[in-house]
Amino acid sequence: MNGFYDLPDYVRTPLLLAAAAIWFFLLAMVVKGPRKALEDGIAARGELFANLVMWALDAVILSPLLVIGVNLGLDGLAANGVSLPSPVWPHLGPIPTILLCIVAGDFVGYWRHRLEHAPWFWPAHAVHHSDRHMTWMTLERMHPVDRLITSTDVLILAMLGFPVWAIGANVLVRHYYGYLLHADVPWTLGRFEMVFNSPAMHRWHHSRDVRTSNTNFATILSIWDRLFGTLHAPGPCDAPLGVEEDMGHGVVGQYLHPFRVWLGLPAQAAPAPPPASAKPITATLATIHD
Repeated sequence: MNGFYDLPDYVRTPLLLAAAAIWFFLLAMVVKGPRKALEDGIAARGELFANLVMWALDAVILSPLLVIGVNLGLDGLAANGVSLPSPVWPHLGPIPTILLCIVAGDFVGYWRHRLEHAPWFWPAHAVHHSDRHMTWMTLERMHPVDRLITSTDVLILAMLGFPVWAIGANVLVRHYYGYLLHADVPWTLGRFEMVFNSPAMHRWHHSRDVRTSNTNFATILSIWDRLFGTLHAPGPCDAPLGVEEDMGHGVVGQYLHPFRVWLGLPAQAAPAPPPASAKPITATLATIHD
């Protein structure tokens, strides 16, 4: 196992991604049956291609810049004393501290997520919602502006006095729980939905109908949606997914979409499709259905 972690990041990360893809496909086969899982996987391949491109660009370009920016922000907070004192963590121990940080992080993330659905921030967040065949990789479908907004969670937790190691654990737990929430499985959690968010609940959040997409904002704990009146949990979601907006064509069109909206520019025209008889599979893979 040590040999795996000795591999360079550009080798290890794709291997982890491939392992996750196999895991979630096997999970879909068990839950929905092999035939249905394969049909849904084929239908989602165009959206999956877009998610992979955005993930790659994020990993290579955006994430390193965000890590530098967040670290500079944390250093700035520490240097200027802009945080609450935290003498309690050494007495609580690591596990209670991490659990409290996850609860606080989910609370902060709930309100940040609601802010992303506000009119001015929505054009950037709409890129994440534009996937009409949601899978676990939809989690990686994020506009750079949206990624910048989500990174503020870390700074807020630091201002609340949580130690860096607890904030890191919170990020990991909420990130990987996010993969499960976006997975293409119709799971509810039964009575556990009184406390925890489920894939079915989050699928309603990705519904094309704004009446249900403006619900279920929390990542892990459904208690925030219950408390603030944004819960919607009628069971498995069979509603159409995605957004009604014209998101432009391809990954570039999606990246440009919020700037077009903010600047009042016309939508990007999609290129004319080739004749049906001449349309290869590769063309389908490269097409992003908004």
